[in-house]
Amino acid sequence: MANNPQDIQVAIKGQFDAVLDTIGVPETERVGINLLKKGGHYMTLQGESAAFADRYGLAIGLPAATAILLKKKLQYQYTHGIEYEWVYMRADCEGLDEARRLLEAGKMKIPVEKTFSIAEVRQAHEAKEKRLIPGKVVLELD
Repeated sequence: MANNPQDIQVAIKGQFDAVLDTIGVPETERVGINLLKKGGHYMTLQGESAAFADRYGLAIGLPAATAILLKKKLQYQYTHGIEYEWVYMRADCEGLDEARRLLEAGKMKIPVEKTFSIAEVRQAHEAKEKRLIPGKVVLELD
């Protein structure tokens, strides 16, 4: 049985059809890409676009980020046989409501490793920082 995050990653490598990376940093991209089967789909909601737009402004940053993302799309199609997609987005109530409907209908699943009460927020952060819990953590409001 897998005891640490690296063992878990090895055990489930290549087992998924799709990964939705809501964090979009190099580490989560690397892990997400490696979880996919050939023909799988990787989508990021973050990534370079926000950082480039913040750093260089929309006129320069957005095209630069798009060029990098297009390069990754081609690279991952060639090296891993997967589709690499990205979304420029903004949070809104309608989108969150649609996500809720998909979850309730069982069409979308979010794997939750552990649930903490809001009073246990410190323990939840410590567990994630120490990588004791590899999956998602949920804080429940009382």
